[in-house]
Amino acid sequence: CRECPAGCGLLVRTREGRAIKLEGNTAHPLGEGGLCARGQAGLQGLYDPDRIKMPMVKDGATWKSVTWDEALALVGGKLAAARAKTVLLTGHETGTLRTLATEFASAHGAQHMMWEPFAYESVRAANRATFGLDAVPRYDLASARCVIAFGADFLETFGSPVEQARGFATMRAKRDDGGGHIVAVEPRLSTTGASADEWVAARPGTEFALALGIAHVIVTEGLGTAASERAALKTALEAWTPEAVQRQTDVPAETVTRLARLFTKFGPSLALAGGIST
Repeated sequence: CRECPAGCGLLVRTREGRAIKLEGNTAHPLGEGGLCARGQAGLQGLYDPDRIKMPMVKDGATWKSVTWDEALALVGGKLAAARAKTVLLTGHETGTLRTLATEFASAHGAQHMMWEPFAYESVRAANRATFGLDAVPRYDLASARCVIAFGADFLETFGSPVEQARGFATMRAKRDDGGGHIVAVEPRLSTTGASADEWVAARPGTEFALALGIAHVIVTEGLGTAASERAALKTALEAWTPEAVQRQTDVPAETVTRLARLFTKFGPSLALAGGIST
């Protein structure tokens, strides 16, 4: 499936050469047979009556259809004239399609650039800085007993929603001792926020401040941090007191302290950060 960058495995039912139903592939490690609403809607894109069915050329303020031979000749001439000055822009591609795009760009002296509206460059950079791995991580929600999502709508748009929804369900079963607690920190009530145990409405763009405030409490109270690390962390987080965070985020200082204690009480815990606002 290519409706989002997650790339869940897909099974397509066809009849007389036409795709009529999409479902998840049970043998795929991400979806394990699941397919989200965006994936199910892939057929709408395939059969959209307004889709472009032939090559089109701009003619003044309108577009006109041309034959494939005419289109290939026109594009070939443009590429030859602009050799080494061309950029091939695609979405976030992987596997064979990415290889094809890279080889096509290389053959024409072009640069291949990928762009995705729900980009993960910041997540990749954070993973590299924290764990030394230059990759977008997978999140093991199933093994967590407390999750705080800072702007990461992991049930709808962030990461791999189908895989994460399954982990979310597994985590939800850990209720016997108060574990399985999920907190969504975000200015808008998303699908994740509506499904969480607690929605914390931080001022837009201040999710990072709440994360630093929680870290401040964890270090100050010695919750789960090694003594050897505490001094340096205290200095780095000195300004992010719960009271200072409250002024910036509109989240009460008592909530900041309570979330820090909750996060360390029900380990192993998981913090997710990402999305448009962060």
